[in-house]
Amino acid sequence: AKYNYSAAPPAIMEKVRKIEAVCRAHGVPLPAAALQFVVAHPAVPSFIAGTRTVEQLRRNLEWFSHPVPGDLWAELKHAGLLRADAPTPA
Repeated sequence: AKYNYSAAPPAIMEKVRKIEAVCRAHGVPLPAAALQFVVAHPAVPSFIAGTRTVEQLRRNLEWFSHPVPGDLWAELKHAGLLRADAPTPA
């Protein structure tokens, strides 16, 4: 995995594993949570997910419409995986 165009350091990989575990516990694919998190921030007026194929477009649309419970965001914040003041989807 990459982070800032280099190999992701172990601490980042561990954080990703923890976020994945929280997502899995809530039945949410990590990409669904990631895409919805981005568009929840008030500083992001618009967002375009990159796609190369029709299948990628379909998958992105599914992830954007996948239900993400508020408890997932609360658990990520409680675990210190998101800042407590991070804007999250309603």
